[in-house]
Amino acid sequence: MIAQEQKPMEEILGYLEGKQKVVVMGCGGCATFYRTGDKKAVNDMAEKLTKEGKDVFKMPLPFSIQACEIDKSGVFLEKHRKELENRDALLLMSCGEGVQIVTEYMDEKMGIAKSVIPANDTIGNVGGGPIHLKETCQSCGMCELGKTAGICPLTSCGKGLMNGPCGGVREGNKCEIDENKDCAWVKIYERMEKLDELDKFTTMRDPHQWSKTKRPRLFEMEEPVKIGLAAGIDAMKGMMAVTFGPKPKLDE
Repeated sequence: MIAQEQKPMEEILGYLEGKQKVVVMGCGGCATFYRTGDKKAVNDMAEKLTKEGKDVFKMPLPFSIQACEIDKSGVFLEKHRKELENRDALLLMSCGEGVQIVTEYMDEKMGIAKSVIPANDTIGNVGGGPIHLKETCQSCGMCELGKTAGICPLTSCGKGLMNGPCGGVREGNKCEIDENKDCAWVKIYERMEKLDELDKFTTMRDPHQWSKTKRPRLFEMEEPVKIGLAAGIDAMKGMMAVTFGPKPKLDE
């Protein structure tokens, strides 16, 4: 899931300077989870902008309709074409992915050239929950977890070292550059020990192939994913299991 937080209002107003008529668009995906693009967030933002003298049109997206999935969000853009054409800017309460996808769609498919302004700062891919989440994967395109006992040194090690710890491990096995973090390579060592795989610890790993992270990365599916009745029923079963099944042990 893509973590994000709302930009300071001062910065948002700076982007909107000289733009009187504004569409505030939400996102029913990650931004809804982080409360940076759900219906309430859209209403709150519209209220703040109205107090600043802006003429606001609200465009929240339903739950599960993500701004970055243009085959779905595009339906709502087309529905509100006239509003988009008659406004000075669109303030999009989503991650940067959504902002760029919507910008491209409006420009190239709708023929509407408008400023699409980000309301949020994108932090990165995180997991965990329900309250404490952390970045564990940086989508490098060359996963090494099979060699490091399921702990990624690129994200867990402050220096991104791939072949063991640096010489500055602090007392208590803490990271040299962040004394509040455990040394990633000590954690890898301890987990390999549990798995009886310490022989892998001293194996030299090849240099990381950063060519796999050439931007922008493109991915083509053989065919679009089709969400039909079976998928809907499966999703309902999943939610029933989460609601009524045994609860996982999580930190409060």
